[in-house]
Amino acid sequence: MKVTLVRPPVLMPTFNMATMIVPPLGVAYVAAALRHEGHEVGILDSVGLAIERFTAHERGCLHGLPLGEVVERIPDDSGAIGVSIQFSYEWPVGRELLRRIRARFPHALLVAGGEHVTALPESCFAEGLVDVAVLGEGEATACALLETFATQGRSGLAKVPGICYRDAGGSMRKGTLPSRIRDLKSIARPAWDLVPMEEYLSRGYGFGVTRGRSIPVLASRGCPYQCTFCSNPFMWTTRWMARDPEDLLDEIAWLKDTYRAENFDFYDLTMIVKRQWILDFCDAIERRKMNFLWQLPSGTRSEAVDEEVSRRLSRTGCRNLSYAPESGSMDSLQKIKKKVSLPKMLASMRGAVKSDLNVKLNFIFGFPHEGWRHIYESFVLMTKAAILGVHDISIWVFVPYPGSELFLQLRELGKIPELDDEYYYRLASYADITQTFSYCERLSKRALLFARVVGIFWFYGISWLVRPWRPIQMLGHAITGHLESRSEMALQGMVRRVRRMLGRKKQSAAPVAPRETAPLEKQAV
Repeated sequence: MKVTLVRPPVLMPTFNMATMIVPPLGVAYVAAALRHEGHEVGILDSVGLAIERFTAHERGCLHGLPLGEVVERIPDDSGAIGVSIQFSYEWPVGRELLRRIRARFPHALLVAGGEHVTALPESCFAEGLVDVAVLGEGEATACALLETFATQGRSGLAKVPGICYRDAGGSMRKGTLPSRIRDLKSIARPAWDLVPMEEYLSRGYGFGVTRGRSIPVLASRGCPYQCTFCSNPFMWTTRWMARDPEDLLDEIAWLKDTYRAENFDFYDLTMIVKRQWILDFCDAIERRKMNFLWQLPSGTRSEAVDEEVSRRLSRTGCRNLSYAPESGSMDSLQKIKKKVSLPKMLASMRGAVKSDLNVKLNFIFGFPHEGWRHIYESFVLMTKAAILGVHDISIWVFVPYPGSELFLQLRELGKIPELDDEYYYRLASYADITQTFSYCERLSKRALLFARVVGIFWFYGISWLVRPWRPIQMLGHAITGHLESRSEMALQGMVRRVRRMLGRKKQSAAPVAPRETAPLEKQAV
């Protein structure tokens, strides 16, 4: 079949603090799997095709092609169209895109996938927009789906594991649960040739800190832990599987040769689970005398990262490492099922800083049970980290993400009465320092915003007091573009977006002829 996979434009709050403009790794994996099975596959990457284009939106801006242009660019002869919707806060935009695709392609097989679709497949069928929702890991399921559809048509969809589908009456039917791919060597390498990679590579877009031409890779899949705020158990299950280090380095060598890649951002949920695996990986890098930079921007477990491991990471090219304690309160950690030892994490941080790794911490304020005592205990932990020499901090405010245990609990308690657009847009507030909402009885949204802002100033104030040369370094890096930390990268990105938005306002102030606009998009800038 001729298949078109679509990555929608990214909805980005004006004061967003997270990295969202990254190459579409999941879509590239699915495309490679389908192409390996003989399908004619194309990727329509709305972001990569218009990486410096912004469209005004009621909640910020859409980064990439406007929705109308996305639909126009889908080939007329596409027999199946897949749309990736990873984050639930983007569902209103994704829903509008699906609606427009359905209007233009009423007879094509319309498929949706991604973490949002896995967590809330019913949202995709409420308005009769899609024919199939792919749940969880997508490669094998997508191949089985298209093979069945090509040979048996829609009548055979009930036999495909890992999907929800629309029956002849328009109702949603759920198939059997998907099984995880166990042989990671069998997965085809991402089809980066179908993505405008040079747009990302030459402009410095990536998941980690900009350290040259960056490409995302996966060393493992899944996470063995069950944190109550995370949707991982729905998407990946709690089975953690790591790739063979040699196979992983073969891919990295291929990316270096093919795309002149210099830095690799590991997208793993939890890359370092087994200490021996990461040591074997470092051994293989040194044995093969490979020279490249790499980062762990997602957050990692501290139990396996002692000072010896940190030295090996630094020696083999790792430059940025993130820890995710989430809270400094043992009470909070127990309630959110975050199995971590704070003393061991502090020891791991000390070793990482000593090994010249740029270290970042992730905190979450405002879990439903929390009060000021829990916030205070987090301040204590971040104070110790700042004194140790940790470079960066991110403080997010808790939002109940679909697919997580806390989401289900709050739904049962009536704290999330309706999954409307307002709820979905609120999910983006975790990354926008100007927008905060509270699902916590003892802390208002104003209190959480106050704690978040004070926490950031508190951490950097102590860090810079102990090491007064650091703010001078940050300023110099921001000016020269030689970024080393996530805070420098976030600051640079925010300044760029504010300048663009101010430029858009100046242009809109000029007299222009009236034009009709669609509900979700306005004139692109």
